[in-house]
Amino acid sequence: MNDSKIIDALLLPFERDLLPLPRRAFLMRAEPHEALWDEWRSRLVCEQGFKPTFDRLIQVGFETVARLEGRFAAGLVLLTKHKAENRANLARAWGLLEPGGVLVCCGANALGAASHEREAERVFGLAGSLSKHQARTFWMVRGTDSPPADCAEWLAAAEPRPVEGCGLVARAGCFSSDHVDKGSRLLLDCLPEGLAGRGADLGAGWGYLSAEILRRFPEVTDIDLFEAEALALEDARSNLGGSEKAAFHWLDVGAGLPKCEPYDWIVSNPPFHEGRKADPAIGQGFITAAWKAIRRRGKFILVANRSLPYEAELRRRFREVTLLREADGFKVYLASNRHDK
Repeated sequence: MNDSKIIDALLLPFERDLLPLPRRAFLMRAEPHEALWDEWRSRLVCEQGFKPTFDRLIQVGFETVARLEGRFAAGLVLLTKHKAENRANLARAWGLLEPGGVLVCCGANALGAASHEREAERVFGLAGSLSKHQARTFWMVRGTDSPPADCAEWLAAAEPRPVEGCGLVARAGCFSSDHVDKGSRLLLDCLPEGLAGRGADLGAGWGYLSAEILRRFPEVTDIDLFEAEALALEDARSNLGGSEKAAFHWLDVGAGLPKCEPYDWIVSNPPFHEGRKADPAIGQGFITAAWKAIRRRGKFILVANRSLPYEAELRRRFREVTLLREADGFKVYLASNRHDK
């Protein structure tokens, strides 16, 4: 479903005069959309932890933060596909409301919005609901009572938890938060011997690759972790924060890396989805970023779904491209000796 339709559905209670426009409101998991520009832009504080969307919101003039604080007369929440994340967002949103404040939530039917509505009715009680644009919109009004007990449970469930088989932690909503994904394991198995010097991890997530590299290769002197999802980067800090060799950067890799001394090596398991749609341009942007940031004969090791068309882009950027391994639906490439243009 088109994300803009979700926002259209989210605003329906206000457009139909079922709810008054608030003087000040927040929007969790905010997306830029023209329906918000006029009456809403001066009223909203947008929360968005995904850096590319955060940057787009800033560019079109919304007050935007990675994490909300304060109290508000109203709140809007866009629901995601992650049940634990949605529960935690509802609990946080409830805590941000002033007494008498209204909380409006909306999600796609295909992502289970109806079940979230039923749960919200059980915990908070509903003041109203609508169905349109293949989505459910529902709202609740906060009284003067303390938050329901479920809120504390939902917040606790969204805290970082141990990841099976690796001794690290990650939280719900982050990529592969309950296990190490096959692509990352495969990339790690293919790393060249004697990895040393200064490197970078593009799309570092909660830090699995970086943590393992530091553990296995003592000659590595520094590693920069670049990650677009703020919560994943927080977990990476927890997992590697004790290492003086690691530095953490909340960044949209596709927009380019900061200028610095070229890296000796770069690893990447890039994302390939924007929402629910596969987008090979994301990984191609990672390849371009790596090409610009690596030294002339540095090593770039990339893992990707084998169906994605990355080899041509690698060969355009690097003189030497080797397919190291193909297994479990993934391909691992080693690229070196970068072209000058």
